[in-house]
Formats: sequence, C-alpha cells, structure tokens
Amino acid sequence: MERTAKLAQLADSYLDHIRIAVEVDDKGAPFRDFIDNWAAFASEAEHHRSTGNRVIWFNNPDAIKRQAMLLSLPFRSAGADTILRYAAAQDRAYRRRREEKDKAIKLIVDHAVPLAVIVKWLFEPRVDLSRDSIRNHLKRWYCLGLLTNDEDEGLNRLGLRSRMPANWDGNDLIARYREAGIASVIEPNATASGSTPEYVRHRQPINRVNELMPWAITPRP
Repeated sequence: MERTAKLAQLADSYLDHIRIAVEVDDKGAPFRDFIDNWAAFASEAEHHRSTGNRVIWFNNPDAIKRQAMLLSLPFRSAGADTILRYAAAQDRAYRRRREEKDKAIKLIVDHAVPLAVIVKWLFEPRVDLSRDSIRNHLKRWYCLGLLTNDEDEGLNRLGLRSRMPANWDGNDLIARYREAGIASVIEPNATASGSTPEYVRHRQPINRVNELMPWAITPRP
C-alpha cells in the first residue's frame, strides 16, 4: 500500500475509534490518544511520526531535538519562543538545566481548545458521527500551542485547564491564551473555519538561530 494511503487509513481508524466510543456512550474512553493519534497520521509533517509509523508526541519536549516539530505548531507564545532561542544559542547550558528539571526552561504543548471541550460536542444529541463529520470537527478545533511551564500553570490557576473562558464566543481558538494574557509570536486566525489555518506572525520566526544572542533567560554559571 502506498505510504500516503496507509497514513490516511490509520488516521481514519482513529475516527472509527472515536465513533464507536461515542455510540456506546463510553465517556471514559481514551479520547486524547484517539484524537492526538488521528492528528499525527493526518498531518503531512513527518516529525509527528517515527519511520515505523509510530506516533511521536509531546510530553516535556526537548527544545533542541524536537525543534522542527515545535516550530510547526500553530501557536507559539513569546515566552516559549525565548526558550527555543536560548536552547539553540546555548545548547550546553540548556541541556544542563533540562537535566536538572529546571521549570524555567520547560516547554508545554497544550491543546488550545481543550480536548474535553472537543469531546463534549461529540456527545451532543443528534450529532452526525460519520467519518467526514468527525474529521471536519477535529480539523476545526484541533490546535496545539507551545507554552512555557509558567504560562501553563497560569491557565490552571484561572480554571482554564480543561475549559474555555465563560465569555467564549464559540469561535476563537486561542481564547484561553487571550484570557491569560499570553503574548504570541505566531498564532492561527482567531476564528475556526474548518480548513487549514493561516498563521499570524508577530515577530520573525527562528532563522539562523545559532547566530542569535541569548534572550531573556539568564544562564546559570
């Protein structure tokens, strides 16, 4: 089977997992795995998958080893951008601090619209559970953001870990980040459209990072 067709088949298999779980009212199903795996196989980017078509995901990502993947995410905070630049410019210092589990240089990959919100819609009455409908729903709402550990904890303190703000208009993909005052260097269009998002860049993305001076993070001696 052609590789592209195989990846599409794998992506569709996770849509089927989602449909079956919803049809039997299994609210405890591992929807995070289903949805993240669907996204990995549906993506054109190879860095979401190993050569053996195993999904590579995002827990505590290494800013050096996983740079290409992290730069591809639709939302990147200014703080996370600082950490990426610091890691590229001072790789030895970054690695040492990472080994020490220094939270100041820890990156978080976050679902901009929490999966709990995405999944809740699937359990609404009379929702179309065809592959096309589920796929379109995920394309509209699935958006990953790269944050600092402190920004992630700030969302939690605001009660936005798994919900959107109370005044959410039902369209703005990054309403949680706006509510928390998280500045961005790249973000998707504010309104979910069901198509591949266009990105708004607020500062030049990383380019020839090894030539850059380190930014705001002060390296330890």
